[in-house]
Amino acid sequence: MSHPPRSRNGSSTNRGESAVGAVLFAICLLAVGGCGEPELENYYGRRQLPLVGASVNGTDVLAAMFAEAGHTVAVRRALITSGMESVDTIVWFPDDFAAPSSEVCQWFDEWLVGRSGRKLVYVGRDFDAAPLYWKKATPLVAPSEQAEYRKREQEAVATARPWSRPKAEELDCEWFKIAAIELKQPHELAGPWSQGVEAPKTEIELTSLIVPHGEEEPLLTSGGEVIVARQRQPHWHESQLLTVANGSFLLNLPLVNHEHRKLAGKLIEGLGPAGRVVFLESGRGGPPVDPPATDSSLWRVFGAWPLNAILLHFAVLGIIFCFARWPIFGRPQTPPAETTADFGKHVDAVGQLLRRTKDRNYALARLPATEEPRAGDVLASRNTPRHIVADDQSTR
Repeated sequence: MSHPPRSRNGSSTNRGESAVGAVLFAICLLAVGGCGEPELENYYGRRQLPLVGASVNGTDVLAAMFAEAGHTVAVRRALITSGMESVDTIVWFPDDFAAPSSEVCQWFDEWLVGRSGRKLVYVGRDFDAAPLYWKKATPLVAPSEQAEYRKREQEAVATARPWSRPKAEELDCEWFKIAAIELKQPHELAGPWSQGVEAPKTEIELTSLIVPHGEEEPLLTSGGEVIVARQRQPHWHESQLLTVANGSFLLNLPLVNHEHRKLAGKLIEGLGPAGRVVFLESGRGGPPVDPPATDSSLWRVFGAWPLNAILLHFAVLGIIFCFARWPIFGRPQTPPAETTADFGKHVDAVGQLLRRTKDRNYALARLPATEEPRAGDVLASRNTPRHIVADDQSTR
């Protein structure tokens, strides 16, 4: 498999450019949308196809970068053991400020042990790109609209933080704990991933750190604070956990920054050869673990991918076929009723029955040819022989 040319720092020079361009185009449309109140898609840690209309906090660009690197990318919203056996890497952007629950950690621990070389990428929730969007979009709109955009920026800053912080025990899990810090925007980077990255041009924000309970290998740091690290445990064999402080350089809007794309490229390259990658989407409380199938009805297939898409197409084709096969144009009309007093139809029916026998002698024997027709048989004597003989000759 051929890959795009690589720059000196190891990242693909063209990786993710088309996806970034689509998201940037969507952002520009929002910024110069004209009349009406500006709207912004702001859901966190999910994909949206097509990219136009994607959230500034989405993962569309990063997923496209994985795909362009040769990985097979899929999306899951539950941890189903049977469906994750062939997966090499799970990228998890939890929409939850708390640390993973013990049940989720146990499932991931068993998954990492299940096969050597698996990777879990955990990206902390402590970032929201909406304030950054309104800040960057304000200079792009007309002066009469800038006040509204500054107001939206202030509202986004207020809503970016959770109304109630998780309890202390909810910020701690088996692998690490989440420690809150004062807002920092590092402009000096160190570690293996900092090579080739112009730190002053980055826009990374730190409001919390992921502190491991055991040893870790720092991959990207700033002033001694770890932004990205790798954790290994003996019973994981060659599998590993990569922790990222937050998505301030991995979500859709931040990846418009070229230096952030370099860092994302280092993340992709650090995961090794191309394989199967799953982007895990979850809300508060984390993803369900091996959820039981409570609904055994046939309607379940309409919610299962890819059967739901296939059945939807079949339904549309069926509707088109019905319109093409049984069209009704204009108002429906009632055809005139057929009379039952026409004796000629009886004669035609008898002729058809005799024709189906394909026996000429039998048909002639049924005709009263040796006796004079009676008054009531006048119509039959005039019509039937001529009709039957003609039909019989045509069949012969």
